[in-house]
Amino acid sequence: MKSKIITIALIIGLSFTFTRCDFLDIVPDNTVEVGSLFENREKALSALSTCYRYLPNFEKLHSSMSLAGDEWVGRLDAAVADARGNTRGEKLMRGWNNSNDPILNYWSGGGGATSLYQGIRVCNIFFENIENVPDITPAERADWIAQVKVLKAYYHFYLTRLYGPIVIADKNLEPFSEVDEVRQERQSVDSCFNYSLKLINEVLYDENGNPRPDLAVDRDVAYYGQIDQINARAIKAQILITRASPLFNGNSEFFSNFKNKQGNTLFPLQYDPEKWKQALDGIKDAIDYAEARGKKLYTFTGQPKFWDVDNFEKSEIIQYAYNKRFSIVAPWNEELLWGYSGLDYEGEGGFAHATNMRSVAEPTTASYAWQWLGADYRMDELFYTKNGVPIEDDNTFEYNNRLEITEIPEDTYHKGYMQAGEKTIKLHLNREPRFYAWMVVDRSIWRTHDMANDVKMRYNEYPGGRGSQHTTDFYWTGIGVKKLVHPESGTGHWARVVKYPYPIIRLSDLYLMYAEAYNEYYGPGAEAYFYLNKVRETGGLRPIEEIWSDASIVKTPGKHLTKEGLRDIIHRERIIELSFEGHKYFDVLRWKEADRYFLTPMKGWNTTGVDPEQFYVLMTLQPRVWQSPRDYLMPIPLSDINRNPNLIQNPGW
Repeated sequence: MKSKIITIALIIGLSFTFTRCDFLDIVPDNTVEVGSLFENREKALSALSTCYRYLPNFEKLHSSMSLAGDEWVGRLDAAVADARGNTRGEKLMRGWNNSNDPILNYWSGGGGATSLYQGIRVCNIFFENIENVPDITPAERADWIAQVKVLKAYYHFYLTRLYGPIVIADKNLEPFSEVDEVRQERQSVDSCFNYSLKLINEVLYDENGNPRPDLAVDRDVAYYGQIDQINARAIKAQILITRASPLFNGNSEFFSNFKNKQGNTLFPLQYDPEKWKQALDGIKDAIDYAEARGKKLYTFTGQPKFWDVDNFEKSEIIQYAYNKRFSIVAPWNEELLWGYSGLDYEGEGGFAHATNMRSVAEPTTASYAWQWLGADYRMDELFYTKNGVPIEDDNTFEYNNRLEITEIPEDTYHKGYMQAGEKTIKLHLNREPRFYAWMVVDRSIWRTHDMANDVKMRYNEYPGGRGSQHTTDFYWTGIGVKKLVHPESGTGHWARVVKYPYPIIRLSDLYLMYAEAYNEYYGPGAEAYFYLNKVRETGGLRPIEEIWSDASIVKTPGKHLTKEGLRDIIHRERIIELSFEGHKYFDVLRWKEADRYFLTPMKGWNTTGVDPEQFYVLMTLQPRVWQSPRDYLMPIPLSDINRNPNLIQNPGW
């Protein structure tokens, strides 16, 4: 063992818990010698777990990047809306960020985020010491090293997505390092992406390009969520498509003057189409590998609850809605490639708690069902019609009269998802199954608390409405989200909440990546349609080539035959399929389309309305602020800039 007398304060308040079995509980040990963490297998396993501890938190809404973007709207009262420590992702979209006290500071830690550089340092400590553990097998050691290499690659990639050019932390500096060595510079964006790719390639292939067997193909149930061969390839695909996208590929519009102190540009200024081909190949490899090992799009085959037995016999959409609902909340289902398992089982503050409505039986019991995180009105319009095209493109949909009040029909299409005979607006009828599976609107039906609940969003109504019982805890836009809530989740106690791994990468994500990369490199073609249609099929939608050639339905027949038209279709499909999962913000940024999405205010219904005529009045609820190109990159903390004169601040900060 290296004779380093180095002590580190281990910030490891981690209980990295996995479904049905504890992977590891680490007890904080204040200050310990590094070497003591690797005295035996058990302690080395603790060190491995600590490397995972720095994954961005995908569960807790106040500490998640998932609220960034234009999908979610939280509480708008001063206690939450004006508090910097609450719903931090929303605060990014309101222009609250700064370099003095950055929000969600993944660079050095703070503002609700943990430093990813600290995580990288822990990974490096792991590499320096793992060879000295006496009681692990060579195969186990190789697997653990491979896992940590992929984590280190992911941490560098996540920083690059947020900050652009970063400092590559290949090795930890010694305490006696020279000042010039400590004052490191940011590397070019291409160097940063290539470094992450290099680490993953070292895990997957040997020097001759042959597959390496070190990393496990999959994991036993007690270790679900750890890196394996499947999700390592999926992470690589995500890196490749990000590198190929407009923000990072030939972006002279934004970053032609963004240079280091030597005058070298930090972003590539010339567009390279071959990056799309490399992305395409990497995505295809990830898809083929996953499918060969049993991964597939989720299809519900279980037994429906008693209230849905009749619906399954008569409803046109319930099978597709169940497919989509359970593809998210069914733990470790066959569509999930990588899930976040660092869940807080007993505590609150997760998306599932903030989005779930109160129980009808206990409308004043707020714990584990806050009902104040809802959706912006744009999400109400986003989903397709039942024909599988945007509402503004469907000749059969009354787009100009979409806000007109009407009666919910008693038919087989809406059966089980809308309350027949009640009043709604035309916007909420004849929509695609994903709309009914994931969105909550007034007079819809929401399967939660282990029952089918008739949602009532108007003033002094429950469950869901604003009123004397719910002065702050209600859906401020009058639009809820059921996507992240398991239908059997209850309220009042943590044991009643069904937890599941939050999806980081699903197979449908890879399919949509492939369609996008194919179109960008080759233009429209059968392969792009094939993967788009696989995602659409599980949601009950007709094939792209068929529906976009039908002039009786679409206003722009043949849109799918041009690169620009198919690009728009693919982008819309990604935004819908991956909605509320934390993808849209990063997708919009890499597409360089923030001015299209992030400048308009958040809107919702008049939640003080007591009848349909008063309720269905569209109101502007909260302005949003976005400055291009400044907000495409997060600010480097000013304290780090002051300590290291070689660091260059991001433009505009």
